[in-house]
Amino acid sequence: MDNAFPLVIFVYWAVLLAVRKIREDRYAARTGLSHQADAYAAQGNLALEEQTVQALIKRTEKENGRNAIEVLIHLRRLARIKIHQGNQAAAIPILQRVLSIQESNLGSNSTDLLQTLDWLSQLLRAQDQFDPAIAMLRRMLAIQAATYGEDDLRSASVYNALGLALHQNNAPEEAIQVFRRALEVRERHPQGPKKELALALSNLGIILQQNDHLNQAEPLLRRALTLYEEVLAPHDSGLVGTLNGLAELHWKNEDFAAAEPLFRRILQIEEKAFGSEDPRAIVAVAQLGRMLTQKQDYSSAEPFLRRALAMHDKSKAPDSIAYADLLEALAAVLRSKPELAESTSLLRRVLEIKEKLLPAESPGISSAVATLGWTLWQQHEYVEAEACMRRALAMGEPAGEKANVFISNQLLSLGQMLQEKRDFAGAEPLVWRSLALREKALGPDHVTCAQVLETLASLRMAQRDPKGAVPLLRQTLGVKEKSLKPTDPQIAATLVSLAFALAQAGTPEETEMLLRRALLIHENAFGSEHRAVAATVFQLAAFLHRRGRLADAEPLYRRSLALMEKICGPEHAEPASVMGMLAKLLHARGDAAGARLLMGRAYKIACKTLGEKHPTTVDMKETLNGLMRKSTSLLVN
Repeated sequence: MDNAFPLVIFVYWAVLLAVRKIREDRYAARTGLSHQADAYAAQGNLALEEQTVQALIKRTEKENGRNAIEVLIHLRRLARIKIHQGNQAAAIPILQRVLSIQESNLGSNSTDLLQTLDWLSQLLRAQDQFDPAIAMLRRMLAIQAATYGEDDLRSASVYNALGLALHQNNAPEEAIQVFRRALEVRERHPQGPKKELALALSNLGIILQQNDHLNQAEPLLRRALTLYEEVLAPHDSGLVGTLNGLAELHWKNEDFAAAEPLFRRILQIEEKAFGSEDPRAIVAVAQLGRMLTQKQDYSSAEPFLRRALAMHDKSKAPDSIAYADLLEALAAVLRSKPELAESTSLLRRVLEIKEKLLPAESPGISSAVATLGWTLWQQHEYVEAEACMRRALAMGEPAGEKANVFISNQLLSLGQMLQEKRDFAGAEPLVWRSLALREKALGPDHVTCAQVLETLASLRMAQRDPKGAVPLLRQTLGVKEKSLKPTDPQIAATLVSLAFALAQAGTPEETEMLLRRALLIHENAFGSEHRAVAATVFQLAAFLHRRGRLADAEPLYRRSLALMEKICGPEHAEPASVMGMLAKLLHARGDAAGARLLMGRAYKIACKTLGEKHPTTVDMKETLNGLMRKSTSLLVN
């Protein structure tokens, strides 16, 4: 027995040394693999680095077990390699296994899980897997609340990420509440970084703006911008998101004077950061062009829109809805010139892109069809225009009440086109239905209802029913007076139409008062030398002329003529029309020589500008011949 004890001791130490040697050999082997992987990484050889890490994982699993903490260290490295290779989808199951190992070793509520959950949530969002990403972020919040408390500052960034994920997952109202919570946490820690507080304000402001809560959004965005400007340089790209949110808010409010300088500032920042032709600046160029288009500042909009389209084409980016929107904006600019052929070509391309990228029942397609139809109408391509309008109607009808305004617009356009074709029986029921849908959707006092009422009145006038037009125009005037400022030129336009209808209906007592009120509005809105002022002065002169008040009418005709010649040029058809009426008045007042001279000049201009067969030219010729007969035997042939 005494001799056995030293033997036991010897065996024990031998085994201990052997185990130690095995462990040292294993560690050396793993270290060698790790160093080899580091060397491949330094060379940028991701493929060999990945193979080496895979071997390292297998060796570690064999030696320590699949759920050993040592395994997850190498799994994390493998996930990073996959991401560097651009294969984010492959990194997700690797990190899910990391999370499982952490849970089995550390428990499901350990703060050590936070980094992995955060990493996983980012990768899942990048793959549009929003539901599992949202679940990861909610779990992070639960762990943080249990460990650090509900209002810990660290949770603010998680709330922010959760809000973004909910927004991407089309849950805007829930996202708004989460962004509010992120801001609430930030504001409970006033000593926190100003930049992070600005981000919380900006994110909440932007999502409120995008969901049309404009009054709530504006003060948040302004406060965010103030904070950003305290900590960032004037041209820092970190300002762009907040500037854009504020610019789009003003754009939605049609406050173009406030929106334009913000969009221009964004463009300056992007150009300084990327260069004027870099594709990353295309969004800023496009937004400015589209906003200027809606502002109807077409001459300023066109170069930005063409520049954005050229940048897109140069980048060889695939067709997109944003590209189609750009084409549509340029088409609107061209319609204003009017360059309808090119506009129509662009709109056909817009429709082609949207039909390729959007579901068949998408409002984006029906809107493109409707716009194409309207533009074809302007080119008098009635058959195709009507087909487009009826197709747009058919697409809108299944949407029910939510499409009432769209359907109303299409019915109105179709009715107006049929009116132009003198198909009054086909037009009138369409326009009445347009009015009913618009009143249901927007209320009877909405200003756009006035446009439909005016169309109904013009249908009555076209069918020589001025008495039927008068109540419709009075209703139009009432709607506009409720919706617009008393000095709005749109009110003046209705006053003129109502004055004309009353005169035609044989009840001219109000006509002069209505025309003088319209003239005052135009002078206040545009100044004394505007085309609208010249036209209203002419209409007032013509009314007084018809009433036999020649002395009152003559100075008004002369004022209108002077304005028209200044605005249009002395050889234009519009001044010629005024000359013709003034010549008739001079003849009625006994100034035959003055009448012949003026009518002769008017006739020459009309022949040149309108053509000899135009009704106005023919009337001038007959009048001039009558004047010449009374003085000489010379006639106009």
